[in-house]
Amino acid sequence: MRGSAHPLLVLLLAPLLLVTVVVQAFVAVWTEPAFDATGGAGLDAALARTCPVDALLVMGAAQYDGVPSGAFERRLAGALALAEAGCAPRIVVSGGRRDGDRSSEGASGVAWLAARATGVDLIAETRAATTVENLRFSADLGAGLDWLVVTDDLHAPRVRYAVARLGLAAEVVGVRTRSGRLAYAAREVAGVIAYRLGAFR
Repeated sequence: MRGSAHPLLVLLLAPLLLVTVVVQAFVAVWTEPAFDATGGAGLDAALARTCPVDALLVMGAAQYDGVPSGAFERRLAGALALAEAGCAPRIVVSGGRRDGDRSSEGASGVAWLAARATGVDLIAETRAATTVENLRFSADLGAGLDWLVVTDDLHAPRVRYAVARLGLAAEVVGVRTRSGRLAYAAREVAGVIAYRLGAFR
């Protein structure tokens, strides 16, 4: 009798465990500290918490024929604000190209920064197609350096998990996402859980 109770107990506890995991992931994503790339709110706190470092790494996002999307531009502006405040002397922008694209995310991001930044070394990583590849391929460009990864605040917990799994010497900082937060957070919660279940690529 005692042994037959175990499958039922597992069956009862499994939904509770799943809900707990989802809630914990959502809280981590939703409450991630962030700074505003345009207004500067929270920038001083981000600088004090994470800087200085050897290099900033901007995680790629969509670009359209060399023009960064709104999300990509937000990340680039965040990295530019950090660099101009003395956080790092170089910025690496990571991201490959999709079929039919004439420019990679890395190249378009570097072009965006080159038009605005002065006195900062700019490097494009142009092969990565996923978050994990962003980190792996960019780390190859700067072995031995201390990194600060710049991405959206809602994306930051998944990036931080990937950084830890890859054993990289990097911190992660989030730039505040202003619109579409709930849907974005839901996607990132799913991504964090997928990573933990083994879909890590």
